[in-house]
Formats: sequence, structure tokens, C-alpha cells
Amino acid sequence: MNLNPGSRFQKKIPIQPLRAFPAVLLFLHLILSGCAYYHDRTPATRINYEDKVGHEFAMEASGVLRLMDEPEVLDFVKALGHRIGGELDGSRIQYRFFAVRDPVMNAFAVPGGYIYMYAGLLARVGSVDELAGVMAHEIGHVEGNHFIRGQKKLDVTNMAVIAATILAGVLGGGESAAAVGTLAQATQISASLYYSREFEREADRTSIRLAHKAGFYPEGITSMFDTFHAQSRLNASELPPYFSTHPLPVERIYEVQSWIGAIQLPPPGRREIRGFDLARLTARLRTENDDKILEELLAGTGKAPKNAHAQFLLGYFYLKRGDLPLAQVHLEKALRMDGSVNEHALYLARALQLSGQVEEAGDLYEKVLRRDPVRRAVQSSGRVKEAEILLRRVMQREPENSLAEVFYADLKAQTDNWDQALHHYRKALVLAPDSSFAHLSLGMAYGRQGEIGKSYYELGLADKCAGRYLKALYYFNKAVKLLPHKSREAQAAREEIAWLEE
Repeated sequence: MNLNPGSRFQKKIPIQPLRAFPAVLLFLHLILSGCAYYHDRTPATRINYEDKVGHEFAMEASGVLRLMDEPEVLDFVKALGHRIGGELDGSRIQYRFFAVRDPVMNAFAVPGGYIYMYAGLLARVGSVDELAGVMAHEIGHVEGNHFIRGQKKLDVTNMAVIAATILAGVLGGGESAAAVGTLAQATQISASLYYSREFEREADRTSIRLAHKAGFYPEGITSMFDTFHAQSRLNASELPPYFSTHPLPVERIYEVQSWIGAIQLPPPGRREIRGFDLARLTARLRTENDDKILEELLAGTGKAPKNAHAQFLLGYFYLKRGDLPLAQVHLEKALRMDGSVNEHALYLARALQLSGQVEEAGDLYEKVLRRDPVRRAVQSSGRVKEAEILLRRVMQREPENSLAEVFYADLKAQTDNWDQALHHYRKALVLAPDSSFAHLSLGMAYGRQGEIGKSYYELGLADKCAGRYLKALYYFNKAVKLLPHKSREAQAAREEIAWLEE
């Protein structure tokens, strides 16, 4: 049975105009009534209203935006967002973070805490501090209620234009890329209307302290401002969309720099957040020309041939491109140069697992593990056994590595050890309940075992975690029809349907 959620969804559940039109009318109605509603209700009611606006937008956007579920990108964006959002004092907003596979440099937030980070932005920022500054700034807009507070400055004509643009994006009207562009334009129009200069200043001030509390240098946001302000001076047409929706006058840069200097923040309590370079490279692989990326990676290894990280990134590139022999060569070099980095072992094991070269795998592991204490336990009987040892090694060092659990479960499934495979898929979800990749992997495993109801349920959770709400709704409805009515999964699926259709 075909359990490819993307292909099946495209064939069986196209976005219907009859569904989209009432949704957009509701969206328009909510916005037009927002000012009075915001000022006349209690804080709890305002939050509920904002969540409905954001939820409706997210439902419609999920049918148009190309939302990513690759763990190297999505899990990193979520980890960064939750790290920063976790520093808020007394916030009642439940933040949700998504990654958009689009090459433009953009990010935006809508009421209710729905924050979208574009791969194009992630691919081109210079440091994790710059990205943290953007994330903290978007959270600042949500916390400041800027979307709703800006409603009093708009008239019906403007909102009708925005609603019509969103409707055109939802209905498609041509190639998917055009639809994505239309919705992005709608977002830019609305953001430029709502986020006045006053609101931008508020979000800037919030981002400085929030990024610092989360362990990042607040100067990251100013370094990004400087880079793209210089770019706009050379060619104004190349100013990234993010700065079209978040205007960047020179005085704003100076203000942020002066605020950082005036409050005299001590160096942040640096806390490691892993995976930035891997997330950035993955984003580039999905938005840029492979040959250009390869040229840069080769230049990096050429300049520093003994740099383990450079070798690892090159090996990862080849792995993602499906060139397993070259991936193995460079990942093996990375592990031999620095065996303390878990990812070096993890992705080498993945390359070996995906390769059919059993005899060569034995030789490679001898080289990889030559200086490793677990060498005595290695048996050169075949590829699967040695990949298993490496994966165990990763999990022993970092038990909360959900991705390693998924890869290990894949390995067990490959050898038809389904009890162990399902155990480790579930363990991955205990470690990372919001992992789209882990839910997808478990769903596919259930499908291969013939448990189709559970498979649909997990695929629904995978799409929900990635922000593909319309597809999630489809899968949950399928799950309810196939699962025993009183089962835990059926009840949970009904609850998910109720939330999505709210």
C-alpha cells in the first residue's frame, strides 16, 4: 500500500474552493472585528481571539506554503524557537515554529504564536546569533500584540485586498511556486501594514533582552542589519523580503546598537544549541544550486584538510545527494579526526546503512574505529552489525538524541526486527514528541506491518508537527474510520480533528 503522504494527498485531497472561500471570509471577518474585540475583552479572551486568527491563517497557509519536515532544519528551528520562547516571563501563548522551503530571505509571525522561518533566511545568515535575533524579534511582535493593535489603522479596502490575495494563493491559480509567491506577497502586505515603526522598535527592544537571556549575543541582529543594509545600498532591488516587511532605516540600526550599549549586558550565559551548521547546509541544499555548494565545501576542505568539521559537512553533502561512497570517505575522515562529535558517527552509520557494500563497510569500520575503545566489540561480519555498533555508541553518549533513535529503528526494520524497531521509534517520540520525522517514520513502519489505522494516525501527527494542517486533517479522518472506536489513538485522532476544525 502506498503510504507516501505527499503523493497521495496531492491526488485525493486538492484544496477545494468551497472550503477555502468561507475560511477566508471568516479570516476577513475576524480581522475587521479585531479592533473592537481586542479592546473590549479580557486578556484571556483576546488571546483566544488571536489564536483563532493565527489558526485560520495556518490552516490556509498549510495548503500553499511548501513546509519542510527534514529534521536537520525543522527540529533545529523548533529547538531555537523554544529556547528563546522559554525565556518569556508569564507568557500564555503556545508557540509553534515551522520551516518554509523557499529561497527568499524571510520570516514572519502571526497572532497566536505561529512563526514561519524561511529556508532562504536560514541558508544565508552568518551565525546562530543572527538567526536568534530574528526569532526573538518575531516573538516580540507576537508578545506585543502588534497584529491586533495595528487593526485600528486599517480600513476595509486594505483588508479586502489582503483577503483577496490570500484567497488567490489558497486556490492556487497556476503553478505551486506562483501560489507560494502570492501568499508570501499577502504576508508581506499585511506585515508592512500592521508593523509600524513603533512596533518594530518594541520588537527590537524585546529581541535584545530575550536573545541575551536565551544565551545568544544580541549583537547578532545588528550584524545582520549591517550586512543587508550595505547590500541594499549597492542594489536596492536585492533587499531581502524580510526587510520589506520589517523596514530597515539607518536610524533603526543605530538605535539597536545604542540600546545594546546602554543597557551594558554581560556576556550571555552561552548554552550550546547543536545543529546550526547542519541546518544551514540542509537549507542551502533545498534552495540553492548543488554545484555551487559543492565548490564551496571542496574549497573548505582544501584550505583545511585536517579540519574534521569541514570533512563532515562535505560527507553530509554527499550523503544527502545520494553519493554513498564519497559520503563514507569524508564522514570516516571526520570521525577519525574527531571521534568526540556524535554526528560524525551518526551520519557515517547512516551512510553505511544505506549502502549495499557489505564487504567495503567492514574495511571502512576498521579505519573508523582504529583508535576507538569499542573497537574490540566490532565484528567485521557485515555492514548492518557495524552500523548498529556505531549507533549504539551515539545513543550511549547522548541518550536524548531522537534522530539517532529513528536511525537505529530503521536499522532494526531493515533486518525485520520489528519489535525492536517499533520500540526505538516510540523512544524517539518520548525524547522529541514534536518531531515530524519520528512520527512519519513510525507511521511508515505501522503501514509496513499492516496496522493502517495507526499508520494514518502517526502520519497525521507528522503533518501537524510540520504545519501541514490540511493533510493532517485528512489523515486523522482516515485513522478514525479504521481504528477501534474506543482505542487511545482513535480518541486522540478525534481530538486532533476537533482542534483543526475549530
